[in-house]
Amino acid sequence: MLIQLKEAKLSDLLSIYLIQKAAFKSLFLRYQDGETSPYLQSFEKLNAKFSASNTTYYLIMTAQKTVGFLKLTVEQEHTTKLSSIALLPSYENRGIGRQAMTLIERNVQTDTIHLNTILQEPKLVHFYHSLGYSQTGRFQSTSSAICFVSFTKKIAAK
Repeated sequence: MLIQLKEAKLSDLLSIYLIQKAAFKSLFLRYQDGETSPYLQSFEKLNAKFSASNTTYYLIMTAQKTVGFLKLTVEQEHTTKLSSIALLPSYENRGIGRQAMTLIERNVQTDTIHLNTILQEPKLVHFYHSLGYSQTGRFQSTSSAICFVSFTKKIAAK
């Protein structure tokens, strides 16, 4: 299944919000993390993040249907943070996330991407390792038993 990435517009915000709710619901139910879970994020907070000057949301499209999104934040001149990647649950395990990551890596304007994911989710940890990301650290959520792991990848010079 081939995908395309399309820069999101403000008119796409409701779709992003609904995808975020669907994509992160199972993780919220598993860990009950009221501090960091995107599942609990309000539409207003999402709107504020969407409007940040250093942040870009990309829709993940397949056959003209929006099936997910990525959120990228340029943190420094040479570093982009992948803050979120979310897919509708019915589109998981089809290679869409891998394709989306490959496309983003080709198009970011920085030479490093970093991200955080949940250490207790081996499938997520394996996914980023398989894409060539290196583990760079760990930190504990202050309100739950979740431990997050940080990953970094150097991207070819732009």
